[in-house]
Amino acid sequence: MAADEKSPSKKVPRTLRVVRIAVFAALSVVGSFIHLPSPVPSVAFDSAPGFFAALYFGPVEGFFVFGFGHMATAIVSGFPLGILHLPIAVGLAAAGAVVGAVNRRWNLIPAVAAGIAINTGLVVLAIPMLGLAATLSFTPFLFIAATVNGVVASAAYLTLRRRL
Repeated sequence: MAADEKSPSKKVPRTLRVVRIAVFAALSVVGSFIHLPSPVPSVAFDSAPGFFAALYFGPVEGFFVFGFGHMATAIVSGFPLGILHLPIAVGLAAAGAVVGAVNRRWNLIPAVAAGIAINTGLVVLAIPMLGLAATLSFTPFLFIAATVNGVVASAAYLTLRRRL
């Protein structure tokens, strides 16, 4: 937890929460320009800020940063999956909330594993657009990208958590 959130009863000011979300959503936009090799161009480093925000600040920040991050990547990529990006963004937002909640309840490893699993599992939403075979061939790329995003965010989280 962040230094100002040591006590669960201490409420975080709304302005601070909005600023956190805005800063990390902006980092997601930057990450959306760094694409990983994949058949679908919307696979990028947009989730790393979401993973970090969820781990460090909690489920609310994780929810919004993950969701905004995916929509930023969809915009940058030209919406390759069309309207399917909206339910995917909602699913990723839920993944951000899960990562934050699991990290608070248990630990970093199950939290990141849950985020990677949800991120990868959302590939089923692409079946109507890509078909089953293409979706299955896309899944390993998505899994690797989610894992890389999770590992990068975890390293940053562990580094900063030790300093505070």
